[in-house]
Amino acid sequence: MTSDLWWRQRAAAAHAALADSYTHGLGPLDRVEPRLVAALRDVLARPGSLVRAVVAYLVGIEMGMLDEVARTVACGMEYLHTASLLFDDLPAMDDARLRRGAACLHVTHGESVTMLAALALVNRGYAMLWQGISTADAPRRMQAGQWVEARLGPSGVIGGQALDLSGWRDKQRAADVSEVAARKTGELLRLTLVLPAIIGRGTRREIELLDRLALLRGLAYQTADDLKDVLATSDSHGKTGGRDEELGRPNMVAAEGLSAASARFHRLQAMGDRVAAALPGPPEHWGMLRALKVPMPIEPVADRGPQMTTVG
Repeated sequence: MTSDLWWRQRAAAAHAALADSYTHGLGPLDRVEPRLVAALRDVLARPGSLVRAVVAYLVGIEMGMLDEVARTVACGMEYLHTASLLFDDLPAMDDARLRRGAACLHVTHGESVTMLAALALVNRGYAMLWQGISTADAPRRMQAGQWVEARLGPSGVIGGQALDLSGWRDKQRAADVSEVAARKTGELLRLTLVLPAIIGRGTRREIELLDRLALLRGLAYQTADDLKDVLATSDSHGKTGGRDEELGRPNMVAAEGLSAASARFHRLQAMGDRVAAALPGPPEHWGMLRALKVPMPIEPVADRGPQMTTVG
């Protein structure tokens, strides 16, 4: 059996286990207000790709975490990620209509219930992370707690979302767009790769390289997402397209044009590949990290320059 096939089989088994944890991780909902129950059940019925959770789980296992602990931490991360999407899609934020191939939760259940559902996921997500962190020794517990706070707090994901909403209708600079991507997207991937290594037996070198890789993959992912927003229709990637131009959001294509944004994507992927290759031990040890390398969504055939033009 090839290493790639072995990792795909492990990822498939992890996905099945984590989908079950995701669906049932909030516990009994029989005493919860009916409208909130309906919204939560809709959320829990569509876990998405679970790629972050699967990678976090497999990194945790490789770092020596017990299976139950790794699964709890991974599911907690996915709840926090899902909550961020629910908030991101609200009319006050991106006013999206489609997510994961279905109507956004606020479209079907209303804004107030959607916010409460997101808060329920945040509450449970933090609880699950702390359950995992509590199994580590005292120095690693402190390091892990500080890592969670930095990645998710006002200087992390929350601050990144605030920057995203700060108004970008004037000429955009690539450095500024990258800063938003690093904080809004990169921070969640940094949490995904590094927290399991901190809780487990990850060495300082492994943690440093995983952190660098997470940032590079996060920037590449956001660049790909920017390209999708410009070039793809909503039906082709499961969420509302063309919103960056309409709402005045940061977008790498708006900052430097299609060809330059495409070149940036490939450059970030190559840099990430070099960091992944530098991780200690045989490459097969880190096979789970391949799932974070997103493909180029669409190869642009011509450069339109630093402006937004949607297609379809």
